[in-house]
Amino acid sequence: MLHEIDILEARRIAELAASAREARDQALAPVPEAELGEPTPARGQHHPAGALGFGAMPADLPASQALRGAVENLPADLRRKLWATMRIGSGDYARGDWDEALAAAANLSDAAMISDLAEEIDLHDKLMKGLYALGAAEPWSPPA
Repeated sequence: MLHEIDILEARRIAELAASAREARDQALAPVPEAELGEPTPARGQHHPAGALGFGAMPADLPASQALRGAVENLPADLRRKLWATMRIGSGDYARGDWDEALAAAANLSDAAMISDLAEEIDLHDKLMKGLYALGAAEPWSPPA
């Protein structure tokens, strides 16, 4: 499973992901929904640009660059653990499926894994949920 250093790195990446998400949301805030051509959601308030992920952002956005750089600079084994933690946090694997999630990560190329991690708009949430599921963090819920 995860060792203390792995947990600290996962939290660091999660914080970088939260900063990148915040920067992305601020950049998209002035875009009127009408310009995106999306229908009004049936329930709740949703910004239609939410599905665009980080792909809608300029590549030179400092927060996105910091996140991608941090993910790229991780050792390959830690990147696999991070990917497995993210997938557990997204509900694709259960806590008991850790070895299966790591095996799936081992089947990915480095480029695919880096893209999966660095371009996941909800990376912070998924990592924190994964860490909680693995018993390495307190319960987490999105801010109100």
